[in-house]
Amino acid sequence: MDKSVELTIGEDRFIFDCRRALYWPRRKVLLTADLHWGKTQYLRSHGVAISDRVFEADLRRLSQVMDDYETDSLLVLGDLIHHEKSLSKGVIEKVAHFREKNPCELVLIKGNHDRYTKFPEAWGIVEESEFTLDEFYFTHEHDSKKKRAFQFSGHLHPMLRLRAGFDELRLPAFILGDGFCYLPAFSHLTGGQDIRLAKNQKAVVLTEEGLEVFEK
Repeated sequence: MDKSVELTIGEDRFIFDCRRALYWPRRKVLLTADLHWGKTQYLRSHGVAISDRVFEADLRRLSQVMDDYETDSLLVLGDLIHHEKSLSKGVIEKVAHFREKNPCELVLIKGNHDRYTKFPEAWGIVEESEFTLDEFYFTHEHDSKKKRAFQFSGHLHPMLRLRAGFDELRLPAFILGDGFCYLPAFSHLTGGQDIRLAKNQKAVVLTEEGLEVFEK
């Protein structure tokens, strides 16, 4: 099973990585969505017994992806953190350390979870409500009114159900259609929305071992 697959969108190559990230080689941009940093801390504050290991594993995985690709910019399509109350001292320090190790430009398209958050200066975040680069439009939630640009968005945490007899798998996926690409949630500690592929749509389905492409 392949760890990544290269697909062409418009006239550009994009590399879909099984670690829930998308790389744009020509621009040296790494795209992710819905990282939900600090969710473990937020859940603990509400009495849920959960360790920081999920958050720390997500940071390590993102560092590894950035090490594997020549990344000038990390573009996050919303929900970098889970809640403004997620910004505990431990979270702030761990992300600051991550940013010291990975000092590339970090552009955040603000989402519904972090729209009103004041981020620590040490994180070095460039905040935007939407973003356009070349012929591509980047946003947190897909905007059906934007018809002229190919859109990349997050928010949905798309999942695809695969069935074979009595067996069923529900897996995160990139969903591509006419003029859009939905990114999966980068965080493993999230739910997801089931997506049924329409005609001419494509899903890049992700597992820990690799990815597979399905077309309708």
